[in-house]
Amino acid sequence: MLKNQQGSVLFWVLSAVLAIALIAILALSGMFNLDPEKNTDDCTTNMKNIWVAANDYVLETQPDFNGDLNMLRTTTKPGSKQPYLTEEKYCPELQGEKTEYQVFGKYLYEVIDGETKHYSGILVFCPNIADFPAHVLDKAFYDNMSTTKIQNVMISDLALIDSAKKSAKQRSEEIQKYLNYWKNTPHKEFNAANSDPALVQWRQSLAPAAPSQSNVFPEDNFMEEATPAETETE
Repeated sequence: MLKNQQGSVLFWVLSAVLAIALIAILALSGMFNLDPEKNTDDCTTNMKNIWVAANDYVLETQPDFNGDLNMLRTTTKPGSKQPYLTEEKYCPELQGEKTEYQVFGKYLYEVIDGETKHYSGILVFCPNIADFPAHVLDKAFYDNMSTTKIQNVMISDLALIDSAKKSAKQRSEEIQKYLNYWKNTPHKEFNAANSDPALVQWRQSLAPAAPSQSNVFPEDNFMEEATPAETETE
């Protein structure tokens, strides 16, 4: 009789421990997002939605987009009651930490045979890309989009960063340098922006034959604000 009672108590104790452990696992999964593959999918989905919203904004309004996502959430599309961006989303790897995605949209024009062409180039990066290098928009995404001339240039340049086979930290640093170029360049005309000596030098630094990979960005070109005197006009 005593053994049966002891066995019953042990059974209920073990059941309670297992139940508590299960609850703890489920709680930790919700707090820390323990599914890396799902987190990567969710993060890239967020970036795709942001890319589409920023691209629409730049093409429809034709200024550069400075990366203020709250502005996209509060600005309605022409002829619509819907804002460009309808949701507030963050990288799921750091749940609860509301760090915005890094975004910049560049507007450029090009005159071809007397006709002015309007281009948008959108860069969207996960704020945790140094720790989670898979959190990127891949070529397959762009293949399904209607991309402009400058966007195709950006896609090629980002592929150049990947081909340089740097560490995750170095890759993140190169991405930041590239983002800073487009933020700071005063050029509005496509060919002038794409052939800027600082950008050309950066590309050459990442090429396999380049002798050096270090400090290839002249500080006065990339890391400081552009001067109004250099700005081009149509």
